[in-house]
Formats: sequence, C-alpha cells, structure tokens
Amino acid sequence: MSRAERSWQPSDDLPGTVGGPSALSMPDEWTLSTAWQRAQQESDEGGAINDAERIVTLSDGDDYHRVLWAIQSRTLVAECDCQGYHYNDGWCAHVASLWWQWVRGQIVVAHLDTGREYPEPPAWLRLDDDPTAYDQLTPAELDAYLACDLGSFGVREFARYTDRVAGTIGNLLTDAREKTEGRQ
Repeated sequence: MSRAERSWQPSDDLPGTVGGPSALSMPDEWTLSTAWQRAQQESDEGGAINDAERIVTLSDGDDYHRVLWAIQSRTLVAECDCQGYHYNDGWCAHVASLWWQWVRGQIVVAHLDTGREYPEPPAWLRLDDDPTAYDQLTPAELDAYLACDLGSFGVREFARYTDRVAGTIGNLLTDAREKTEGRQ
C-alpha cells in the first residue's frame, strides 16, 4: 500500500499530533500503577477511527477517549485526550490498554510512513526513539531498512513478501544505508 492510499487525516481533536507528541518510554514500576492494572483488568469497547487514531472506552468508565496510536519512523507515537495521560507522562489507562491489546495480538497498529500494519510490536521498535529520525528515507527505503537491516527478513525473503525483485530491495537498502550512515 502506498503512502498516498493511507486513510489517516489529522483530527480536529488532536491537531498536528503526529510528530508532535514525544515517543513513549516505559514508566518506572509500571506493573504497580493503577493505569496498568486497569488496562489489564478492563475490556476496551472502542475501536479504530482511522490508521492513526482509536477510540478507547474502558469497561468501568462511562467516557470515551480519542487516542493517537501509530508507529512513525522506528517508534510508537501516542497521545490521549485524558488528564491522566499528561499526569502519568504518557501512560494513562487508555494508552496502557492499547499497549496491552497490541502485545496480545488483539489490535493492529499502522506504520504511518510505510503503510505496513503490525499485529504485534516488531523487534526493531524503540519506544524512546525520535519519530523524525528517518525522515530522509522514502517510504520504500524505510520499509526495506526496517524489515531487513533492523528486522529478521532476508533480502530475497522480503522481496518475495512484497512482490518485488531482490535487486530492487538491495538498491533500496543501499540507498537507506547511505542516508542513515549505519545508524542502528
């Protein structure tokens, strides 16, 4: 799927958030927090709005919350409209619920740059990375770089997976490596 085919558009509720919110990092003693306990104990009655946003409605609450939840570059970008998000440095019960669902394979998260969807966190994901770190790469270069250099795909395997020629993937990787200068 090309970048032009993506259905995500910035919402009025969270203007200009992609690239704006800081990347997430795991909180200290996260397993003991109320937000993490709620995320694991309650069900989410919400769903996807578009590629980057979801409605989260936890079973014990009577409100819904709009949450930005997507991969950009090599990191997860998230932002919730609730007060707990700001109070807990980004890990409110709604964000924690989405993380809990994702690691258990219950939701799919879209990569905003490449268009690829991930049913679980990829091995190359960094929660505290700069969302603009790979802006110099084209979507195809980034996709190949993440899958082959940082992920577990071989060049030929990824070429078959994406219906491309291995030489094309090799060229994309060469260009990506030159632009990133060996960043890992």
